[in-house]
Amino acid sequence: MSGYDCDNPNLPLCINDGLKMKYMGNTETKETPNVSRTSWPKTEAKLSLGQKIEYRRELLHRRRRIVDTEFTLAMIGIVLMVVETELFISYGMEKVSIASIVLKTIISVTTVILLFCICLNYYTGAKIKMVDAGLKEWYMATSYWHWFGLVLELLICSIHPIPGNIQLPYASPDGVRRTVSLDAVLSIVMVARLYLVAKFAVVHSVLLTDTSIYSIGALSKVKINTLFVFRAAMRNRPGQLLLMVMVSTFVVNTWAMRACELYYERGNYHKNSYLESMWLVAITFLTVGYGDRTPQSYCGRYISIVTGCMGVITTALLVAIIARYLQQTRSEKYVFNFVSRLQIENRKKTAAANAVKAVLRLHILRRYGDEFKGEIRKYEDKLKTSLNEIRCAREDKKVIGDDAVGIVDVAHTVDKIMNELDRKFADDKQNRERLQIIDHRLDAMETKLEKLCDMMSTISR
Repeated sequence: MSGYDCDNPNLPLCINDGLKMKYMGNTETKETPNVSRTSWPKTEAKLSLGQKIEYRRELLHRRRRIVDTEFTLAMIGIVLMVVETELFISYGMEKVSIASIVLKTIISVTTVILLFCICLNYYTGAKIKMVDAGLKEWYMATSYWHWFGLVLELLICSIHPIPGNIQLPYASPDGVRRTVSLDAVLSIVMVARLYLVAKFAVVHSVLLTDTSIYSIGALSKVKINTLFVFRAAMRNRPGQLLLMVMVSTFVVNTWAMRACELYYERGNYHKNSYLESMWLVAITFLTVGYGDRTPQSYCGRYISIVTGCMGVITTALLVAIIARYLQQTRSEKYVFNFVSRLQIENRKKTAAANAVKAVLRLHILRRYGDEFKGEIRKYEDKLKTSLNEIRCAREDKKVIGDDAVGIVDVAHTVDKIMNELDRKFADDKQNRERLQIIDHRLDAMETKLEKLCDMMSTISR
């Protein structure tokens, strides 16, 4: 058997180079049949381990390119939507003008391509799951949640301002009725495409692109997915990630609040300026709410609700990060426990000394009879207090001893002991080998001395 029909189990990773296959770490090349990448899906059931690894790597690169395309199309659509909205709000451009129709048409085209890329991304993800599970058909790797996520993404990304001027009757909170454009709601909901920024960051993370990390996760039965990458980012760079989320939320919600207010309250441009919207979003995000500024439209009120919810979540994450920063490190904990044990030991010694003094005073006072009953009761109370203090100090010292050593410390200590034992065994083995060599040399010297003695006796005769 040759090529991919027989992989070396000790060296499973291989490099496909034309008609030859070479294992990593081995200079020997083996002839292999020419299996092109385009024919891999057709021969899925016959792929060996090396081919599956290479095919999975190709699928990961394909998914990364698809997500890059999604991210680019989403950003282009959002930028064009912001330009069209600002032209309408600030410069009074009509919705039926040529510039507005052209911009919305480009947004619609990018939206259609984006929806196609989303479907292709889910199909590629199903192919990756198929390779991981060893299935024959891609639809066997899908579940109800997979289809639900696809439908949800298609629904979110399909919302955009449609070319033309769609107007609906609107009643303000003050009771004023008029006809307004639907583009405000569609434009603000379109901002939800920013979730693709997180997907873009995830697919470019080393935790998903590195094959060794994925192999370790598979052996440990840990799923290397978006949630895993987010938790890793929150552990490595929590401050930077949280700051980026807060700033992004503040900027996006400020623009959405301003767009809502100016779409439906066109007469209050100076009152709904960007600075005023920043102040309203800031006090809502921080859950302060002074009451000096309130949204004047239902759309703005919905934005305030979303801003408040995001502010509560971000504040909770911020408190968790600060609490983790305030925790003691392992070295600080060791020093604190050592100092605490010294203090408890001093307290125990002081209580023991007070107990001895109380016993001596009681012994002296009781020799004089019942003349000093008050003093006797006082020193009896002192003796009880000292004994109770000794017991409490002993219990506190036990608690500190239990908290001082954790599972990680025990594992680290056991590992150090095992390494030390291995080193001792290796030294003992070397010493035994040296002793054997010395014994052999002594035997040889003894043999030579015997021969020399025989020769000397022969010569003397």
